[in-house]
Amino acid sequence: MNVFIIQTIIMVILAFIIFYLIIYNNSLKLEKRISKYSIDSIKDKQISLFDLLHDEYSKMVLRMSKMLKKSVFISKYASKYNKYITYENNKDVCAMDYVSNKVYICLLFIFIIFFARIIEGMYPSLLDILVSVLLGFYLLDIYFKVYDYIKKKQIEQDLLNAIIIMNNAFRSGRSTMQAIEIVATELKGPIRQEFRKMHLEISYGLSLDVVFERFSKRIDSEEVNYITSSLSILNKTGGNIIKVFSSIEKMLFNKRKLKQEMKSLTSSANMISKILLILPFVFAGFITLLNPSYFLPLINTTLGNILLFVIIIVYLLYVFIVNKIMKVRFN
Repeated sequence: MNVFIIQTIIMVILAFIIFYLIIYNNSLKLEKRISKYSIDSIKDKQISLFDLLHDEYSKMVLRMSKMLKKSVFISKYASKYNKYITYENNKDVCAMDYVSNKVYICLLFIFIIFFARIIEGMYPSLLDILVSVLLGFYLLDIYFKVYDYIKKKQIEQDLLNAIIIMNNAFRSGRSTMQAIEIVATELKGPIRQEFRKMHLEISYGLSLDVVFERFSKRIDSEEVNYITSSLSILNKTGGNIIKVFSSIEKMLFNKRKLKQEMKSLTSSANMISKILLILPFVFAGFITLLNPSYFLPLINTTLGNILLFVIIIVYLLYVFIVNKIMKVRFN
């Protein structure tokens, strides 16, 4: 009975939301028709519905961040998100805002599972809530992992161009600040953001090797680590910065050339390994289409569960071995 009452309340709320959106859409259409015969005001203080929702959500995040900042533990946890604050939004966003977003995503996932279970005519179990909380809390971290991987690849792709620009700037008599500023102006993408941070750090008084060391910690790339080590040795022993950057430029160029050659030589083997990784799922899909009950003993029986667990372990081991064999390291 209680579930039925909750279902009725949810249906009424959904009907009200749909009715409101229909009225709002009709008012926008009417406004568009009337606007042809009216004069717009100089100052338009009206904002769209999505902008209004965004502003309200930003205020909620700000309030949550102020509350979470009182905890020392959460403040330390939020510090790892400082590297995701870009040059443009460093005044509008703080690291604690990402933690606040994670909290609200958790609440959203709990609401979704609760809503789905109520529609099905049952209450959500403890396992449903636990999975929703874990998935909602770590969803942003998964996004940042993918973002870090893409960012790292883009920076490694543009790093040679940045070194070439800096080397040419040094040869023309430019200073370190000017060379980094030229890179931040000429290049696009994530590497522009990183060089803007480096330019800001140098303006605060940090040395070039320290700036590149902080850059390498944010990116965690072998090429950036090599540049950092070279500049650290240059700072301690002295030397010609033009020759050092020329050596770095030559190294990056040879390494990229070697990678392209290895990629062309191992392209057929990589294709075969990917096909072999996908092949078990293709066969399982075809067998399921022909006989949907074929794999049910693996799920419904204890022995089947053990065999399924062994199959998954063997497949993961196979994937690990194939990746280790096909991976080529450049030192």
